Amino acid sequence: MARPIEYISSIDDSKDLWKVVVRCKHLWSVTSSQNREHLELILFDSKLDLIQAIVSSYLVSKFKTQLELGCSYIMQNFKVSSNDFSFKSTDHKFKLIFCGSTSVKKVQLADIPLNHLKLIGINAIIEGKYRTNLLYDIIGGVTEISQAQIIPDNNKSKVVFSLTDLSKHHVQCTLWGKLAVQLNEYYTTHKADGSIVLLLMNARIKEPQGNYPLNVSNAWNGTKLVINDLSIEEVKNLKEKLKDDLPTLSSSSMQMETTNTSVFSDLDKFVWKAEVLSMSDIAYLQTETTCVTFATLEKFECGQSGWYYDGCSECTKSVTLKDGKFMCYSKHISSEPVPRFKLEVLASDGKLKYKFVFWDVDCVKLIGKSALQMKLDLMETGDFDPLEFPYELDVMLKKELAIRAVFQPNKASLSVIGFKADEVLRTKIKERFKCEEHTSKIVVSTDETRDDMHTSSCTPTITTSEKQSHDDPQTVLDPLSITADYDPSVANSALTPSKRSIPETVEELDSAQLSSTKIIRDIKLEK
Repeated sequence: MARPIEYISSIDDSKDLWKVVVRCKHLWSVTSSQNREHLELILFDSKLDLIQAIVSSYLVSKFKTQLELGCSYIMQNFKVSSNDFSFKSTDHKFKLIFCGSTSVKKVQLADIPLNHLKLIGINAIIEGKYRTNLLYDIIGGVTEISQAQIIPDNNKSKVVFSLTDLSKHHVQCTLWGKLAVQLNEYYTTHKADGSIVLLLMNARIKEPQGNYPLNVSNAWNGTKLVINDLSIEEVKNLKEKLKDDLPTLSSSSMQMETTNTSVFSDLDKFVWKAEVLSMSDIAYLQTETTCVTFATLEKFECGQSGWYYDGCSECTKSVTLKDGKFMCYSKHISSEPVPRFKLEVLASDGKLKYKFVFWDVDCVKLIGKSALQMKLDLMETGDFDPLEFPYELDVMLKKELAIRAVFQPNKASLSVIGFKADEVLRTKIKERFKCEEHTSKIVVSTDETRDDMHTSSCTPTITTSEKQSHDDPQTVLDPLSITADYDPSVANSALTPSKRSIPETVEELDSAQLSSTKIIRDIKLEK
């Protein structure tokens, strides 16, 4: 006897043998920093309930040709997991994970509508009647394009414009990457269409912060842009009702001026999506944070790995010898390992000291020589000792730098992902410090016997009741070192509308545009 059809609203993690009749509302592909593709889709049933589903990388080749946007299916057998995305495409408590036994059968179902939108009105957005962690469908007419920046790297393109609906209220919108390019191309090729009414599916609403106003934006691959599609009833109706209120594409308010270069200053680029914090502010952090601070490099910290590690010839990961071959964790094979800098430097801002981990790229900039060249020079003189710190490294010390770094609480360390030595820029960064410094003690439980090259689960505890005087400049935060494999100057994280790699960009991108879930990978170095 066949299993009965069940509704999306009934799905929970009590079993895997769910059988549902659904239509695919939204389907997109996500490629990770390791070039692994997975699929994400949003399904809805005849009761118009929605749920998100994931097709893992190893199953993409099996299901990619079977799944099609807008088609209806009978699907059964899933792994059911909590809907734990940082930014959720649906408000269902669970998500479906395709597995090897998942069955997908295309059928024609008249009782499930072809389109289903979870619309939120602009008036509701302005009144704050939305969830900050939930993505919405938003429809509106474009009243003004205030900024357009279309550059060769599509991920850095953006268009800023105003959107309105029948409420006659306006909200600012920002499209990034491919959607910005899509809107720009539509503008340049469809001026005869008059005004623009667009639909953003799976868009993120960002609350106002500081000088940044309330804003609607895309969540990268997870957002779909539809422009003037009159086959969608909601778009057709709004375009008709707003026809006297929207400017035409040829009007002055709709002139899109584009540029092929970035208009952001070096300072804007350097502090992009980072908290500008003093050392004292950093001492209070308890979550992973990208920050910019100011410090003087004082001395090298001696770990157990010397001043360099053996790296892969194709990436920055460390290598180990296996079956006579040097292999990294990405399974690249190297004939010989490549020495790469990893230097732990104690730095001070005059009140607190903190350990910074400088990686190969930034070390080369500061020293003016690669680790490979330095090693070869020492070997030629017969002076090479892998645990002896060459005197040439000292050129790094006593330098005052503005440092961009990632704070990771489970390591109580600052992993450097960039620096600036320019005095004018450093002064401007100092002016951005949020408030007067408040020093504190951080108590770290340290295991003296651990391998310094392995990830530690030790978490710092901030004791706010034990505040130390500002007059004591010798307070030292003694963080643990981090694995040599993790080089954030090369691969900062992994993020998507679910998980995707963050590109090095010059824009003030919103974190949700890049990802629904941000993950920093801790890779242990095998002995």
